[in-house]
Amino acid sequence: MSRRKLVVSLIVVAMVVCLFSAVGLSAKQKVVFWSYAANNIEEWTAREADIEKKFNIDLQIEMIPQNAFVQTLQAAMMDGSGYPDIIEWMIEQNRILDADPKKCLVIPLDKYVAKSEAFKKVPEGRVAWTKYGGHVYGLPHDVHPVVLVYNDTLWKEVGVDVAKIKTWDEFFEAAKKLTAKKKADGSPMHYALPYDGGGLGATMWMIWNQTGAQVLDKNGKPIFTNKEFAEFVKWWVDKINTGMMCTWDWGNFGALLADGTLASYATPDWWIEQVNTAAAEGKYQFRMRDLPVYKKGGPRTASWGGTFMAITKLAKNQDKLYQIIEYMQYDEASLTKRYVDSRMIPPFSSVWNDEAFKQPDPRFGGQKTGVLLTDLADEIPSMNTGDIFWDAVFTDFNAEFTEMVAGNKSVEQGLKDAQAKAMRRVK
Repeated sequence: MSRRKLVVSLIVVAMVVCLFSAVGLSAKQKVVFWSYAANNIEEWTAREADIEKKFNIDLQIEMIPQNAFVQTLQAAMMDGSGYPDIIEWMIEQNRILDADPKKCLVIPLDKYVAKSEAFKKVPEGRVAWTKYGGHVYGLPHDVHPVVLVYNDTLWKEVGVDVAKIKTWDEFFEAAKKLTAKKKADGSPMHYALPYDGGGLGATMWMIWNQTGAQVLDKNGKPIFTNKEFAEFVKWWVDKINTGMMCTWDWGNFGALLADGTLASYATPDWWIEQVNTAAAEGKYQFRMRDLPVYKKGGPRTASWGGTFMAITKLAKNQDKLYQIIEYMQYDEASLTKRYVDSRMIPPFSSVWNDEAFKQPDPRFGGQKTGVLLTDLADEIPSMNTGDIFWDAVFTDFNAEFTEMVAGNKSVEQGLKDAQAKAMRRVK
């Protein structure tokens, strides 16, 4: 081969190598994203093209059934293949976080959130639910502030203006008039609130948030027998025994509002829509307000439910993945649309002043419900969580609570037994 042909051949080879290198450099990173929440997946699917373009990624969105999510994630992480890079999981009853990062399925985000200007706008009370052992493991998708929705027609028929009530004790005192009306004229029973007889859930959960009575200390150890929590549990058992509350009926909730069985209910933003049918029928006038406080000076709201995003331990390029999840959760333009589409308050204070949150709500006589919800969002109480929290609450405490309500155990004995069970979970 002549020298000239050799040079040409080398040039051609070099060009081919450069071409394939360029293709490799421009190839999109595949990012696998798992979620269990169908309504959230609708949001991510709608934004998929924008997210992919901004970060030059191939975002693969996969829905994993809620009842199989944790097991599927654990199996994939143990196998080391088929695992997601990013997950979206529920704040409640999660079993994937651990105070020790070495035992956790996702990475602590501490170094990222410490430098993040966006993260400063997320209410601390909401962050608390993704913080174990002082480590922040997830970015919350929502705030879910809690309000009181009430049938203004029914309450005013018995001479009560719920808007003027300040404390829960005042609320339950006023609620006696609903029962008195039934006794006097035989009219259908109107219950003041619904409650979950199984224990610390639903209305009890929301009011417990307001008390500030912790069930774990800051080190994650159970403290069910502390004075504040014991006082609250005794107070709540007394309220159940008044007969002014009915069972929290998930499947029939809207109908109970429509026929007047339920005169009011405490609710996070995601459950407010249960009033839609009753409000549309026009038989009753409904209103919304902040929660009565448990004690004077206490928080006027609580929080219940929600999701967070996290990065799995085996994921590659974690710095970039953090940028992706922060954009997905807190892009301001998208957050306004999130509220318009879902009526759920995003956990990002800088968008709460947008006109979208200030529109009159016909369900509540034109009240600006978005203003009330965002006003309360910064008051979300902070609760201590930890490794044993969900098992200690939903297994240990709830089993004892049913015994307390049935009268089989005193509150003091039930809490003592719950504490003993929970202590056996401490590592």
